Amino acid sequence: MRAVAVIVVAGLAALPSVASPYVLLVLTAALALGLFALSYDLVLGVTGLVSVSHATLFGVGAYGMAIGMTRLGFAFWPSALLGIAAAAGLAWIIGFFSVRASGPGFIIMTVIFAHALEHVANVWTPVTGGENGIMLNVSRVTIAPGLDVRLAAGSPSAYYAVVASLALALLACRALVRSPFGLVLRGIKGNEPRALALGYRVSRHKIVLNVLAGALAAVGGILYALSQGFVSVDLVRVLLSVEVIVWTIVGGPGTLLGPVVAAVLMSLGVEYLRSVTHQYLFAVGLATLLVVLFLPGGLATVLRRA
Repeated sequence: MRAVAVIVVAGLAALPSVASPYVLLVLTAALALGLFALSYDLVLGVTGLVSVSHATLFGVGAYGMAIGMTRLGFAFWPSALLGIAAAAGLAWIIGFFSVRASGPGFIIMTVIFAHALEHVANVWTPVTGGENGIMLNVSRVTIAPGLDVRLAAGSPSAYYAVVASLALALLACRALVRSPFGLVLRGIKGNEPRALALGYRVSRHKIVLNVLAGALAAVGGILYALSQGFVSVDLVRVLLSVEVIVWTIVGGPGTLLGPVVAAVLMSLGVEYLRSVTHQYLFAVGLATLLVVLFLPGGLATVLRRA
Protein backbone atom coordinates (compact mmCIF):
# COMPACT_ATOMS: atom_id res chain seq x y z
CA MET A 1 0.00 0.00 0.00
CA ARG A 2 2.85 2.38 0.78
CA ALA A 3 4.41 1.61 -2.62
CA VAL A 4 1.12 2.48 -4.33
CA ALA A 5 0.91 5.72 -2.33
CA VAL A 6 4.46 6.65 -3.34
CA ILE A 7 3.66 5.99 -7.02
CA VAL A 8 0.49 8.08 -6.84
CA VAL A 9 2.28 10.98 -5.13
CA ALA A 10 5.13 10.86 -7.63
CA GLY A 11 2.68 10.83 -10.53
CA LEU A 12 0.74 13.79 -9.16
CA ALA A 13 3.97 15.71 -8.58
CA ALA A 14 5.27 15.09 -12.11
CA LEU A 15 1.97 15.70 -13.91
CA PRO A 16 2.34 19.48 -14.52
CA SER A 17 5.52 18.86 -16.52
CA VAL A 18 3.75 16.63 -19.06
CA ALA A 19 0.10 17.76 -19.02
CA SER A 20 -1.35 20.49 -21.21
CA PRO A 21 -2.76 23.63 -19.53
CA TYR A 22 -6.31 22.45 -20.26
CA VAL A 23 -5.74 19.03 -18.68
CA LEU A 24 -4.13 20.69 -15.68
CA LEU A 25 -7.08 23.08 -15.35
CA VAL A 26 -9.65 20.25 -15.45
CA LEU A 27 -7.69 18.04 -13.04
CA THR A 28 -7.22 20.89 -10.57
CA ALA A 29 -10.96 21.51 -10.52
CA ALA A 30 -11.66 17.77 -10.11
CA LEU A 31 -9.29 17.53 -7.13
CA ALA A 32 -10.95 20.56 -5.53
CA LEU A 33 -14.29 18.77 -5.91
CA GLY A 34 -12.63 15.74 -4.33
CA LEU A 35 -11.87 17.90 -1.30
CA PHE A 36 -15.52 18.97 -1.29
CA ALA A 37 -16.60 15.30 -1.35
CA LEU A 38 -14.24 14.55 1.54
CA SER A 39 -15.91 17.24 3.64
CA TYR A 40 -19.33 15.78 2.87
CA ASP A 41 -18.22 12.28 3.84
CA LEU A 42 -17.76 13.61 7.38
CA VAL A 43 -21.45 14.53 7.37
CA LEU A 44 -22.99 11.54 5.60
CA GLY A 45 -20.45 8.77 5.98
CA VAL A 46 -19.24 9.39 9.53
CA THR A 47 -22.31 10.91 11.20
CA GLY A 48 -25.11 9.61 8.97
CA LEU A 49 -26.69 13.02 8.24
CA VAL A 50 -28.17 13.48 4.76
CA SER A 51 -27.62 17.20 4.17
CA VAL A 52 -28.80 18.82 0.94
CA SER A 53 -27.23 22.18 1.73
CA HIS A 54 -23.55 21.24 1.65
CA ALA A 55 -22.98 22.90 -1.71
CA THR A 56 -24.23 26.10 -0.07
CA LEU A 57 -21.21 26.03 2.24
CA PHE A 58 -18.92 25.19 -0.69
CA GLY A 59 -20.24 28.19 -2.63
CA VAL A 60 -20.31 30.57 0.34
CA GLY A 61 -16.60 29.93 0.89
CA ALA A 62 -15.87 30.82 -2.73
CA TYR A 63 -18.17 33.86 -2.66
CA GLY A 64 -16.67 35.09 0.60
CA MET A 65 -13.19 34.98 -0.85
CA ALA A 66 -14.28 36.61 -4.11
CA ILE A 67 -16.29 39.36 -2.38
CA GLY A 68 -13.40 40.09 -0.03
CA MET A 69 -10.98 40.53 -2.92
CA THR A 70 -13.22 42.31 -5.46
CA ARG A 71 -15.72 44.26 -3.36
CA LEU A 72 -13.85 44.94 -0.11
CA GLY A 73 -10.32 45.23 -1.47
CA PHE A 74 -8.80 42.66 0.88
CA ALA A 75 -5.71 40.63 0.08
CA PHE A 76 -6.02 36.92 -0.67
CA TRP A 77 -5.46 35.49 2.82
CA PRO A 78 -7.92 37.77 4.66
CA SER A 79 -10.43 37.11 1.89
CA ALA A 80 -9.95 33.35 2.17
CA LEU A 81 -10.40 33.53 5.94
CA LEU A 82 -13.56 35.57 5.38
CA GLY A 83 -14.95 32.86 3.12
CA ILE A 84 -14.10 30.07 5.57
CA ALA A 85 -15.55 32.01 8.53
CA ALA A 86 -18.73 32.77 6.59
CA ALA A 87 -19.20 29.12 5.65
CA ALA A 88 -18.49 27.94 9.21
CA GLY A 89 -20.94 30.46 10.64
CA LEU A 90 -23.63 29.46 8.15
CA ALA A 91 -22.95 25.79 8.91
CA TRP A 92 -23.56 26.52 12.60
CA ILE A 93 -26.87 28.23 11.80
CA ILE A 94 -27.99 25.38 9.53
CA GLY A 95 -26.93 22.81 12.10
CA PHE A 96 -28.56 24.65 15.00
CA PHE A 97 -31.97 24.55 13.36
CA SER A 98 -31.68 21.29 11.40
CA VAL A 99 -30.38 18.85 14.02
CA ARG A 100 -33.52 19.41 16.08
CA ALA A 101 -35.32 17.45 13.37
CA SER A 102 -34.40 13.92 12.40
CA GLY A 103 -34.74 11.79 9.29
CA PRO A 104 -36.87 13.46 6.61
CA GLY A 105 -37.27 16.56 8.78
CA PHE A 106 -33.50 17.16 8.77
CA ILE A 107 -33.36 16.75 4.98
CA ILE A 108 -36.25 19.19 4.46
CA MET A 109 -34.61 21.80 6.70
CA THR A 110 -31.35 21.63 4.73
CA VAL A 111 -33.27 21.86 1.43
CA ILE A 112 -34.96 25.05 2.67
CA PHE A 113 -31.62 26.65 3.56
CA ALA A 114 -30.10 25.54 0.23
CA HIS A 115 -32.88 27.06 -1.87
CA ALA A 116 -32.87 30.25 0.20
CA LEU A 117 -29.14 30.84 -0.28
CA GLU A 118 -29.34 29.97 -3.97
CA HIS A 119 -32.06 32.61 -4.36
CA VAL A 120 -29.96 35.18 -2.48
CA ALA A 121 -26.99 34.50 -4.75
CA ASN A 122 -29.24 34.99 -7.77
CA VAL A 123 -30.91 38.25 -6.78
CA TRP A 124 -28.20 40.02 -4.72
CA THR A 125 -26.53 41.18 -7.91
CA PRO A 126 -24.52 44.14 -6.53
CA VAL A 127 -22.63 41.78 -4.22
CA THR A 128 -22.71 38.32 -5.86
CA GLY A 129 -22.95 39.38 -9.49
CA GLY A 130 -26.11 37.29 -9.92
CA GLU A 131 -26.02 34.99 -12.94
CA ASN A 132 -22.94 36.83 -14.23
CA GLY A 133 -20.90 35.82 -11.19
CA ILE A 134 -17.61 37.34 -10.08
CA MET A 135 -14.41 37.23 -12.10
CA LEU A 136 -11.27 36.63 -10.06
CA ASN A 137 -8.01 38.31 -10.92
CA VAL A 138 -5.58 36.47 -8.69
CA SER A 139 -2.14 36.62 -10.25
CA ARG A 140 0.24 36.16 -7.33
CA VAL A 141 -0.23 35.21 -3.69
CA THR A 142 2.22 35.86 -0.87
CA ILE A 143 2.81 32.56 0.94
CA ALA A 144 5.44 33.98 3.29
CA PRO A 145 7.38 37.25 3.51
CA GLY A 146 9.42 37.46 0.33
CA LEU A 147 7.82 34.31 -1.15
CA ASP A 148 5.20 34.92 -3.85
CA VAL A 149 3.69 32.22 -6.06
CA ARG A 150 1.59 32.47 -9.19
CA LEU A 151 -1.87 31.19 -8.27
CA ALA A 152 -3.84 31.88 -11.44
CA ALA A 153 -6.39 29.57 -13.03
CA GLY A 154 -4.71 26.63 -14.72
CA SER A 155 -1.26 27.34 -13.29
CA PRO A 156 0.93 24.57 -11.83
CA SER A 157 0.99 26.48 -8.53
CA ALA A 158 -2.82 26.29 -8.27
CA TYR A 159 -2.65 22.57 -9.01
CA TYR A 160 0.00 21.95 -6.33
CA ALA A 161 -1.98 24.06 -3.84
CA VAL A 162 -5.04 21.84 -4.35
CA VAL A 163 -3.02 18.61 -4.15
CA ALA A 164 -1.29 19.72 -0.94
CA SER A 165 -4.57 20.89 0.62
CA LEU A 166 -6.29 17.62 -0.26
CA ALA A 167 -3.46 15.56 1.23
CA LEU A 168 -3.47 17.57 4.46
CA ALA A 169 -7.28 17.37 4.65
CA LEU A 170 -7.20 13.59 4.27
CA LEU A 171 -4.70 13.27 7.12
CA ALA A 172 -6.69 15.68 9.32
CA CYS A 173 -10.00 13.91 8.64
CA ARG A 174 -8.43 10.53 9.33
CA ALA A 175 -7.15 11.81 12.69
CA LEU A 176 -10.56 13.33 13.45
CA VAL A 177 -12.42 10.10 12.72
CA ARG A 178 -10.05 8.11 14.95
CA SER A 179 -10.23 10.62 17.80
CA PRO A 180 -12.65 10.24 20.75
CA PHE A 181 -14.85 12.88 19.11
CA GLY A 182 -14.95 10.86 15.89
CA LEU A 183 -15.76 7.66 17.74
CA VAL A 184 -18.72 9.40 19.37
CA LEU A 185 -19.92 10.52 15.93
CA ARG A 186 -19.74 6.94 14.67
CA GLY A 187 -21.62 5.83 17.75
CA ILE A 188 -24.31 8.40 17.04
CA LYS A 189 -24.61 7.10 13.49
CA GLY A 190 -24.83 3.49 14.68
CA ASN A 191 -27.31 3.99 17.52
CA GLU A 192 -28.35 7.53 18.39
CA PRO A 193 -30.78 6.59 21.23
CA ARG A 194 -28.01 4.65 22.96
CA ALA A 195 -25.62 7.61 22.60
CA LEU A 196 -28.26 9.82 24.23
CA ALA A 197 -28.77 7.28 27.01
CA LEU A 198 -25.01 7.28 27.67
CA GLY A 199 -25.15 11.03 28.28
CA TYR A 200 -23.56 12.32 25.08
CA ARG A 201 -24.80 15.67 23.80
CA VAL A 202 -25.77 14.40 20.38
CA SER A 203 -27.03 17.71 18.99
CA ARG A 204 -23.86 19.52 20.03
CA HIS A 205 -21.66 16.87 18.40
CA LYS A 206 -23.66 17.12 15.18
CA ILE A 207 -23.44 20.92 15.11
CA VAL A 208 -19.68 20.93 15.75
CA LEU A 209 -19.18 18.34 13.02
CA ASN A 210 -21.32 20.39 10.64
CA VAL A 211 -19.17 23.47 11.32
CA LEU A 212 -15.91 21.56 10.73
CA ALA A 213 -17.24 20.01 7.53
CA GLY A 214 -18.53 23.42 6.41
CA ALA A 215 -15.14 25.04 6.92
CA LEU A 216 -13.48 22.24 4.94
CA ALA A 217 -16.08 22.57 2.18
CA ALA A 218 -15.28 26.30 2.05
CA VAL A 219 -11.60 25.52 1.50
CA GLY A 220 -12.63 23.30 -1.40
CA GLY A 221 -14.84 26.07 -2.78
CA ILE A 222 -12.03 28.63 -2.57
CA LEU A 223 -9.60 26.32 -4.34
CA TYR A 224 -12.17 25.44 -6.99
CA ALA A 225 -12.87 29.13 -7.64
CA LEU A 226 -9.16 29.82 -7.96
CA SER A 227 -8.77 26.92 -10.38
CA GLN A 228 -11.50 28.41 -12.60
CA GLY A 229 -10.84 32.11 -12.05
CA PHE A 230 -14.58 32.59 -11.61
CA VAL A 231 -17.35 32.31 -8.99
CA SER A 232 -20.92 31.70 -10.10
CA VAL A 233 -24.33 30.69 -8.76
CA ASP A 234 -23.61 27.13 -9.92
CA LEU A 235 -21.46 26.67 -6.81
CA VAL A 236 -24.47 27.02 -4.47
CA ARG A 237 -27.09 25.17 -6.52
CA VAL A 238 -28.98 22.29 -4.91
CA LEU A 239 -27.97 20.11 -7.86
CA LEU A 240 -24.33 20.24 -6.70
CA SER A 241 -25.41 19.01 -3.25
CA VAL A 242 -27.15 16.08 -4.94
CA GLU A 243 -23.99 15.36 -6.94
CA VAL A 244 -21.82 15.22 -3.83
CA ILE A 245 -24.29 12.78 -2.26
CA VAL A 246 -23.89 10.55 -5.33
CA TRP A 247 -20.09 10.83 -5.18
CA THR A 248 -20.09 9.83 -1.52
CA ILE A 249 -22.35 6.82 -2.07
CA VAL A 250 -20.42 5.67 -5.15
CA GLY A 251 -17.08 6.11 -3.38
CA GLY A 252 -18.16 4.43 -0.14
CA PRO A 253 -19.62 6.43 2.77
CA GLY A 254 -17.35 6.71 5.77
CA THR A 255 -14.19 5.68 3.95
CA LEU A 256 -12.85 9.24 3.36
CA LEU A 257 -10.69 8.29 0.37
CA GLY A 258 -13.50 6.58 -1.56
CA PRO A 259 -15.64 9.72 -2.07
CA VAL A 260 -12.55 11.67 -3.12
CA VAL A 261 -11.72 9.09 -5.80
CA ALA A 262 -15.35 8.95 -6.94
CA ALA A 263 -15.59 12.75 -7.20
CA VAL A 264 -12.38 13.03 -9.22
CA LEU A 265 -13.18 10.13 -11.56
CA MET A 266 -16.79 11.18 -12.17
CA SER A 267 -15.84 14.83 -12.73
CA LEU A 268 -13.16 13.86 -15.24
CA GLY A 269 -15.51 11.34 -16.84
CA VAL A 270 -18.24 13.93 -17.32
CA GLU A 271 -15.74 16.38 -18.81
CA TYR A 272 -14.50 13.77 -21.29
CA LEU A 273 -17.92 12.36 -22.24
CA ARG A 274 -19.30 15.85 -22.71
CA SER A 275 -16.77 16.37 -25.50
CA VAL A 276 -17.64 13.18 -27.38
CA THR A 277 -21.42 12.71 -26.93
CA HIS A 278 -24.54 14.61 -26.01
CA GLN A 279 -25.76 11.59 -24.03
CA TYR A 280 -23.04 11.85 -21.41
CA LEU A 281 -25.53 12.03 -18.54
CA PHE A 282 -26.96 8.65 -19.56
CA ALA A 283 -23.48 7.12 -19.50
CA VAL A 284 -22.71 8.63 -16.10
CA GLY A 285 -26.05 7.44 -14.71
CA LEU A 286 -25.48 3.91 -16.04
CA ALA A 287 -22.00 3.75 -14.50
CA THR A 288 -23.38 4.98 -11.17
CA LEU A 289 -26.15 2.38 -11.27
CA LEU A 290 -23.68 -0.43 -11.95
CA VAL A 291 -21.48 0.62 -9.03
CA VAL A 292 -24.45 0.81 -6.65
CA LEU A 293 -25.75 -2.60 -7.77
CA PHE A 294 -22.52 -4.58 -7.89
CA LEU A 295 -20.32 -2.71 -5.41
CA PRO A 296 -22.56 -1.98 -2.38
CA GLY A 297 -19.53 -0.73 -0.48
CA GLY A 298 -18.63 1.69 -3.27
CA LEU A 299 -15.29 2.15 -5.00
CA ALA A 300 -13.62 1.82 -1.61
CA THR A 301 -14.25 -1.92 -1.91
CA VAL A 302 -12.07 -2.01 -5.02
CA LEU A 303 -9.40 0.10 -3.30
CA ARG A 304 -9.29 -2.30 -0.34
CA ARG A 305 -8.95 -5.32 -2.63
CA ALA A 306 -6.22 -3.59 -4.59
